[in-house]
Amino acid sequence: MAVPKITILLAHERSGSHLMGEFLGSLAGVRMIDEVCNAEAVKPLKHPESFHRFKHDAIMGDPKLLLEPSRERHAAFVQSYFQHLLGLKAPNNIAIDIKYGHVHNFESWWWPIFERPFLLKHCEAENIGVIHLFRENVVESTASGMIADKRKIWHSWAKGAAETADRTFNLPVQNLIRRAKQLEIQTRWFKQWIGNARKATVTYERISAELGQAGELDSTLAEIAGGTPKKAFKPRHQKLTRPLREVVENFDELKQACDEAGLGGYIS
Repeated sequence: MAVPKITILLAHERSGSHLMGEFLGSLAGVRMIDEVCNAEAVKPLKHPESFHRFKHDAIMGDPKLLLEPSRERHAAFVQSYFQHLLGLKAPNNIAIDIKYGHVHNFESWWWPIFERPFLLKHCEAENIGVIHLFRENVVESTASGMIADKRKIWHSWAKGAAETADRTFNLPVQNLIRRAKQLEIQTRWFKQWIGNARKATVTYERISAELGQAGELDSTLAEIAGGTPKKAFKPRHQKLTRPLREVVENFDELKQACDEAGLGGYIS
């Protein structure tokens, strides 16, 4: 009997991770698990998939995890969490959404921030697949996040999404530049950190054009996740945001700031 596969969907915010998650969850033999480290998305009191709930229960059962930490004990804890998720979705393979900003949850008591994260070392050692999804255009990604925060709507299927899609926004340009540069650096580091793990590297730009078209991309993702495509993929996620020139009220200011910051290639 084949050993169930675990695949991590590693992504940053506004990278198309929910669209990717829909596709992975549509594969026969795969169950998609939402952001396990996001207490708003997977509420610890309600969902046994929650990393925070599992950690709480593990510490209550064995206080030495905190009081007498060791590398061996921590590694066993992380392994037991993934086995726990497999048990919840048995006999299926599982794909787990873990954002850049949540990777630190899998560290023990010490992590120099430029050191390769334990989670990715663990993936390589345990043959856990990694689908690294990122958006090449860091300016669009950052602006999209700011716009979502202003709208208070983060998903295209949410109530009021279509009704507010034609709004325009004045964005804090210097803050946007700072965050875009940070995202550029983070993505570069994660590309290196994945190392020799079983992996697929995919961009938002590519999945926007190719996902669900029964082509090479679909086959690659299905193979790494251990699933089989079903019928035509029909996501509920739809792209609603218009080009930045149309939606950003201070677009000229943004363009000038991007040019000055060396980000001009991301904005037209």
